[in-house]
Amino acid sequence: MTDTSATDAPRSATAVPPSATAGRFLHSLTPMRSRDPHEEHRVATTLELLYDLTLVIAFGVNGVQMAHVLASGHVAAGLAAFGFVQFCTIWAWMSYSSFASSYDTDDWGVRSGVAVQMVGIIMMTTGIPALYEGFEHGWQLHSGTIVAGYVVMRVSLVALWLRAARANPDQARACRIHALWIALAQVLWVGTLFVHLNALSLFIVSVLLFTMELAVPMHLVRRYDHMGWHPHHLAERFGLLTIITLGEVLVGTAQSVTALYTEHGWSASTVVVLASGVSIALGLWWVYFEVPFGQILHEHPARTVTVAYVHFILFASLAAIGTGLHVAALREEGHAVISSTGAVLSVAVPVAVFVIILYALVVAVNLRALGRIYQLMLGLTIAALAGSVLLSLAGVPFAACLAVIVLAPWINVAGVETVGHHHMKERLSA
Repeated sequence: MTDTSATDAPRSATAVPPSATAGRFLHSLTPMRSRDPHEEHRVATTLELLYDLTLVIAFGVNGVQMAHVLASGHVAAGLAAFGFVQFCTIWAWMSYSSFASSYDTDDWGVRSGVAVQMVGIIMMTTGIPALYEGFEHGWQLHSGTIVAGYVVMRVSLVALWLRAARANPDQARACRIHALWIALAQVLWVGTLFVHLNALSLFIVSVLLFTMELAVPMHLVRRYDHMGWHPHHLAERFGLLTIITLGEVLVGTAQSVTALYTEHGWSASTVVVLASGVSIALGLWWVYFEVPFGQILHEHPARTVTVAYVHFILFASLAAIGTGLHVAALREEGHAVISSTGAVLSVAVPVAVFVIILYALVVAVNLRALGRIYQLMLGLTIAALAGSVLLSLAGVPFAACLAVIVLAPWINVAGVETVGHHHMKERLSA
């Protein structure tokens, strides 16, 4: 449970005296001064937690749509739409989280701006089914609602950046650059609605615009050292969204178990899938939270952008695991043309991506080299996942293959708990 007294502390510490606001309908806006990146007891606010709920909805809708498209055999269309939506929603969350880490005042101005961003994410979510339908049927672009929601959300962030610029003369240039490039990108996004784009053109334009938005924080960090981000606050925010995406794994597990139970009752397969799905979620949670991201960001603030951007892949892979379990449920219900091996791959591949990328991230920002224990763990992980696919090709049922996939995260849990944890502590203290 979040300590509400702690989350309210930043606001009360900078609020104007009650006598100055007596008789007013609204409290005065708090000057949006840059927050101290070394502030003690900095935690996520309840507003940030409320904002996170919009991601729960977006991830859920995106996962359901992708599962149905994959189950129908349109793998490329499903992956393209899934990636597009995941990027938009995660980038929305990441942009707000990084801004709040530097400038959050939790006054009515910030709350109003965040409310607009939440409206934008819900608007984006309502456009997800149309996007998938267009990609599935001839790669047609039906992105009007998603782009509109994205622009609404980003315009709100522009206003917040401009407010921060007014309150921080020494950081005004960086804040205005951020606001300007976000605004320019939105103009170009709106322009895509008035131009007919085929699949290749859409891909090129999307990559260019996303690169444009991603490049700004990277430039500002190099130019201005860092943007005043609080390392432990950001690490907590990454952890909270990780838990949300792990929730998608549990949702996918529930869908698979429901399909099996409806067809076979509490059979051995039903119990195995239930235990395996929960075990995968628990194992990946365990491995992720063994990495001290707060300490890493504190000691290496220049690598904050790297850590943040790699989390795009971590979040998307976790959400995709839940989608893969949903695909298995659709197959069990007879609503899928995908093979059993395809269903196994839809779970095994994102598990592999998560583990490999997590290792790569830790090496890139801290360890500098993959120790022998990590090499062994990674090798055994890949072997287990490859084995699950080979078993499926040999005709082994999905439930048994899923039980083999479970070995992947728990190999890493065992390694971390025996020697890996001490190895990481030694590297951090070196």
